[in-house]
Amino acid sequence: MGKTAKLEFVRRIVPLALCLLGVVGGYFFMSILSSLLCFVAGAGIYAALPRPTMPSGAVKPISRPAIPVLDAIGFGFGVVFFPLAFIGMSVWSGAAALLALMCLLPACLSMVFFTVAVRQETSWVRFFGNGFEFTQFGLRVRVPYEDVKSIEIKHWQASGWVAWFQSTIGSAGPRKAVLLNGAESTKTLVFKRNDSATFTISSELIPDLQRVLISIDRAGMELPDGISDFQRKKIRRKRERMYGGAPEDEPVIEEKQVARIAALIEHARRGGS
Repeated sequence: MGKTAKLEFVRRIVPLALCLLGVVGGYFFMSILSSLLCFVAGAGIYAALPRPTMPSGAVKPISRPAIPVLDAIGFGFGVVFFPLAFIGMSVWSGAAALLALMCLLPACLSMVFFTVAVRQETSWVRFFGNGFEFTQFGLRVRVPYEDVKSIEIKHWQASGWVAWFQSTIGSAGPRKAVLLNGAESTKTLVFKRNDSATFTISSELIPDLQRVLISIDRAGMELPDGISDFQRKKIRRKRERMYGGAPEDEPVIEEKQVARIAALIEHARRGGS
């Protein structure tokens, strides 16, 4: 987990702790004013901490619901059920205390919603001419196309909560990163690196998909299956117009340019002698 993701967890956990102190402390030993000050301090920390900045040209996953809504749900579960558990276990006994203990289960859902919000806030992908940079939970991985073993187009389909889970917290490991658009059906580009790490990205999230495909073609890689022959020819024609030749021709062109410069230098040397 990167520094930005840790800071985003602090943005949520510290205000939640202050709110719990305000509720539980207000019940046992704090005044109403002190409890209100705890809530105000929590809101101030949530608003004041700097938010992560996304680099130019990067695209983020589509959050459904929006990140402020996820945070509100997380705070709602935490502020309601944690105090019930703490106060109930301190004051009640028998079955009522056991019921209060059970309140910890829905209270822990607050951490699930906070994790989703942090993941969506600190994850993005950015494409370059020779590869892409994938960031998840603030951890960045730079993947040049020369390290990519294969690229596939896959139709990703799920429904309801399964689709939501896959597009939010369905991938937290460094070797299997997923960035989806949150829809129940999406076409994805799956990049498989030489070390078997996979990076799955919804094609709908990429604002200039054709430019990415041109860069892939220019790197000398096979365009993924699922692209029609017409689109392949169109991409290659555009790449040739932009860069002037096939990837395998570029070393030959460079050698010719070097030989031409060497000949000019030799000619100038002979003329001067």
